[in-house]
Amino acid sequence: MSRFHSAAAGIDHLERLSYRDSPVHRLNTGVKATATLLFLTLAISFPSKNLSGLVPFLLYPACMMPLSGTPYRPLLARLVVALPFALFGGLGNLFFMRETAFTLGGFGVSEGLVAFISIMLKTLLCVFAVLILVATTPFNDICALLTRTRGLGVIGLQLSLTYRYIGLLVDEAQRMWTAYILRAPGLRAIKMKDMGSFLGQLLLRSFDRAERVYCAMKCRGFAGRYHSRKRWPPRRSDLVFLVTLAAALVLMRIFNVSRFIGRLSL
Repeated sequence: MSRFHSAAAGIDHLERLSYRDSPVHRLNTGVKATATLLFLTLAISFPSKNLSGLVPFLLYPACMMPLSGTPYRPLLARLVVALPFALFGGLGNLFFMRETAFTLGGFGVSEGLVAFISIMLKTLLCVFAVLILVATTPFNDICALLTRTRGLGVIGLQLSLTYRYIGLLVDEAQRMWTAYILRAPGLRAIKMKDMGSFLGQLLLRSFDRAERVYCAMKCRGFAGRYHSRKRWPPRRSDLVFLVTLAAALVLMRIFNVSRFIGRLSL
């Protein structure tokens, strides 16, 4: 398998996970999206210095992943991609927020360090929540939900077309890479001096391929709208899950865990 097909397999891995069967997979798509949005909103709403309040929110991914049978390894691999952005975004706090927030074991912990850890923890929680949604919900259902939401139809259509076109783009790159290697025996990668020409040709061929795909879609009745299968309304069990989770998240947001551990100078 070439590196292009390996990249495509990595992108498609979460899609394959979403077709498994578990209590979380069987939840209504709108319920899962609402729960994820509520979780993200409440997690982000914590002040940067309130580190202890974020700790209970770790229960959400800790419970949802075993219930859905989602493996940790692929999610951790994608988490590594997002962490560097949060890392560089939080490093400035270490230099500009030097006031002592609390004392731990005789050592003063600065407000900058607390804010830095808070940013990293929020990133971890948000990325895990989104990845759990994607790993338990087919991408086609997510796009269909967006198209049924007023004002988000165009976004759902663009996401669907972009996601489906990735496979065609990878296939086109694979063909060009095969042709290049056949004309340069002994090489295992594209030379840097040829990289510009390769990418330019890939862009032109992608435009041509996209035009042919669009013509084929028009011949099959595409009129600028995303048509999806009919989705059933939420069941009673879905609503019970949503109400229970919402109540638990709101309570965790209102009542800080440090109040229940004696306010350890946090």
